Amino acid sequence: MGGLIDATYNGLEQGDRVDIGAILLLLSICTTTTYAWTTFDDSRCLFANYVEANSQATSWLKASLDVADHAHRTAHLSVECVQGMIIMFYVLCSLEGVSSRARSLVAKSIAMGRELALHRIDYSPNGSSGEVAGADTVKTEISRRVWWYLTATDWMLAQFSVPQEGTYTIHPNHMAVRKPRNVDDEELISGREVPDHAAEKPTCVSYFLQRIRLAEVCHGLLDRSPFILLSPETLDYRQVMEVDAKFKQFISEMPSFFSLGNTSLKDLPLDDPRCSPNITVQRYTLNLLLHRQLCKLHLPYLARGAVETPFAYSQEMCMKSARIIIQVEHQLRKENLVYVSFRQRMNMVLRSVFIATIALVLSACLGGDGDNGTASGEEVADAWRILEEARHQSPVASKLLELSVQVLKKHRGNHPALEAVNNHAAGKGRPPGGSPPMTPDSGHRDDGTNGMLPPQTTPESETAYLEQQWQALQGRMDLDAIDWDRLFWGLDAPFI
Repeated sequence: MGGLIDATYNGLEQGDRVDIGAILLLLSICTTTTYAWTTFDDSRCLFANYVEANSQATSWLKASLDVADHAHRTAHLSVECVQGMIIMFYVLCSLEGVSSRARSLVAKSIAMGRELALHRIDYSPNGSSGEVAGADTVKTEISRRVWWYLTATDWMLAQFSVPQEGTYTIHPNHMAVRKPRNVDDEELISGREVPDHAAEKPTCVSYFLQRIRLAEVCHGLLDRSPFILLSPETLDYRQVMEVDAKFKQFISEMPSFFSLGNTSLKDLPLDDPRCSPNITVQRYTLNLLLHRQLCKLHLPYLARGAVETPFAYSQEMCMKSARIIIQVEHQLRKENLVYVSFRQRMNMVLRSVFIATIALVLSACLGGDGDNGTASGEEVADAWRILEEARHQSPVASKLLELSVQVLKKHRGNHPALEAVNNHAAGKGRPPGGSPPMTPDSGHRDDGTNGMLPPQTTPESETAYLEQQWQALQGRMDLDAIDWDRLFWGLDAPFI
C-alpha cells in the first residue's frame, strides 16, 4: 500500500497520467476509514474528533463513486479498481443496506473481474494443477482473494429480497480459480512460493475462508431450490430441517478457535495467535452471521412450535440462536478492541440483534416466563437495551425498539420487560417513544440525511413497512400470514 501511495503522488507531481484504479482504491480506503472512525482514533490527530471524521465519509464516498463512474466510461481495467469498488460496496451496505447502488457495484466488479480474466487465474490448457509459469505469486494470490470475495458475495446476495433474488451470475463450472491460501499477508513475498497452512492455524484470512465455505453452502441450497433461504416459511418443513442440518455441519467443521463453546481458549497465553484481536473479531463476526441465519430460518415456525410438537425443534433453535446473538454482543463489549466502538455502525452486527429481538419479543407474547422456549423479561429488556444504545446510529433501531414495546404491551401488558424499559427510559429523562438524534452532530443539520447520501430505501419506508408487519402481528399473531421477505428486506444485511 505504501508503494501505491508513493507511486500515485509521484505521478501527480511529475504530471504523469493518473492511475484511475489506484486513485479509486485510495479514495475508498479514505471512505471506510472516516466512516469507521471512533473516539479511540482521535489520538491520531488526523481530525478534530470522530464527529468530524464521520461527517467526511459522505464526501469521500461521493468522490469514490465519481471515479468509479469515470473508470466505467473509460473502460478502465485493474485489480485495484475492483478492490476499491468492493470497499465502496461495504460502506454503501452499512449506510443504506443492499440497495441498487450497492448491488450495481458488485455487478460492475464482477464484469471488470472477468475482463481481467480473474475467473481463470489458474486455468491451464494441459490440465496441470501447479502455478502458472512466470506468474507474480503475490498478485496472483491477491487476485484469487478478490475473485472469491466477489463469488461469495454473488452467491449470498441471491437470498435477499431484491430483483435478482434466487439467482446468481458466477457459475462454479465457469471459473478456474483455486481457493485462497490460508496465509497471513506478511508471508506473501514476490518470487517465493506461497505457503498454505491448515485451517486450524489462525491467519488474517481465516474468517474469509469460512465465508467462502458458507457461500458454497448457500449456493448448493439455491441450486436445489432458488428460494430455499429467502422464504423458508413457504417450504416443506423437511427442507427447512435439511437446511438446518447443513448449517449445523458447517458449525461442526469450522476451526476450533471460531467455536464459542471452546473453553480451552481461556487457558491460552495472551500472545497465542488464537487469542489475537483479529481472530477474536473474526470469531464473533462469524458466529453472528451463522446464528442470524439459523434464527431467521426457524423464526416463521416459532409460534407453531409453541403449540405443535412437530415444530417444537424450530422454536427451540430459533430461541437458542437469538440468545447466542445477544450473548455474543455482551461478550464483544468485554473485549478491549477498537472494533467494539464502531460495531453498531455495521449492519451485520446491529441487524443480527434486530432479528434476535424479534424472536425474543414474539416468544414473550406467546407464553409464560417459566417455559424454557419463551423469552424472560430480563432477556427481552436486555435486547431492548442494546437497541436503545444503537438508536443514535440507526433510525431503524429506534423504530424497532418502539414497535416491539408496543407489541408486547398489546399482548402481555404486565410483562416484566415493560416495567424495566419504562424505568430505563425514565432514568434517561425521556419517554420510551422519544428518539434522539442519529449522531452527536445531527442536531445541527437540516437536510434530514445526517450527512450521508440519501439511501435508496429510506429509513422511513423501512420502518413504515415494519410497523405494518407488527400491526399484523398485533391483530392475529399468525406468523404464517406475515410477508417475511419484505420484513427481512428491512432487517437484512450483507455477509461482510
